[in-house]
Amino acid sequence: MSLPSRILRSAISRPAVAGLARRPIAQASRVFLSTSGGSALNAIAEENPYKEVVRYEHKNRKWNLQHVDYYSDALSIGLLENGLQPGDVVLSWLPPHFSESMVLQFACSKSGFVLYNLDPSLATMDTEAAKEALSAALTLTKANVLISQEAGSDVNYVRLCDQVIPELRIFDFAEGKPFVTPRFPHLRFPIHTGFDQDDKWGMLLLKHMIVPGDNLDVHLDGFTIDGSTPLLGELKLDSKGIPTGLGKVATNDEVVKSGVLESFSKILKREYHEVEGVGVVW
Repeated sequence: MSLPSRILRSAISRPAVAGLARRPIAQASRVFLSTSGGSALNAIAEENPYKEVVRYEHKNRKWNLQHVDYYSDALSIGLLENGLQPGDVVLSWLPPHFSESMVLQFACSKSGFVLYNLDPSLATMDTEAAKEALSAALTLTKANVLISQEAGSDVNYVRLCDQVIPELRIFDFAEGKPFVTPRFPHLRFPIHTGFDQDDKWGMLLLKHMIVPGDNLDVHLDGFTIDGSTPLLGELKLDSKGIPTGLGKVATNDEVVKSGVLESFSKILKREYHEVEGVGVVW
């Protein structure tokens, strides 16, 4: 359910992001660049596409390198073709044991998006605190994209999103208009991982953002994504788990070296591992 790119491009104002360069492709080819996680994934997937690297406990879903590369590429294209650009911010409200979370990490690396993660488990203990945390995270990060699970652990996350972002209750993406909320003026794409939009017309489906193609470079429109490109932002939390500020934004190189994203790093090392917990698959 894509929206016209030129409408969205005119609707979104993007501040410059430190460390993100836009260079002519011909010029970039003459400069030594460290490799982004997404580019490294593409290279190892071409070398050994059928190498299994991760199994999600739920439904015994296994991913090989080709699967990870294919879906992260498709998600990158789906987001970029809707008017997003490198440097835009994605707020993930997904559990780390969801396969979508892993794919999103590689998609952000390939697209040059800055990814922030907000722990959704707070909602299983205190829904009011979870709503406060989501509101604070959206405000602090100025997120252009919010990606949430639909429901889990007896919590309806879509309904929590409705309460934090009331415009979701009345907005309908089927009308072809860009999403706008005065409370969070940077937010353009509220997305959930469910399989239908019944009574959820103000949110898009993650599966509709999966757009297979072999033209990611075209959608990057001359931007160069490398190891120095910002990838992972940090939310500073208080004792209740409410974001109070922003920390450092780590580059692709720093994320890979630190191993802070466990599956992300292990996949790039071609280390097979298993992720426990209840997951969701496409």
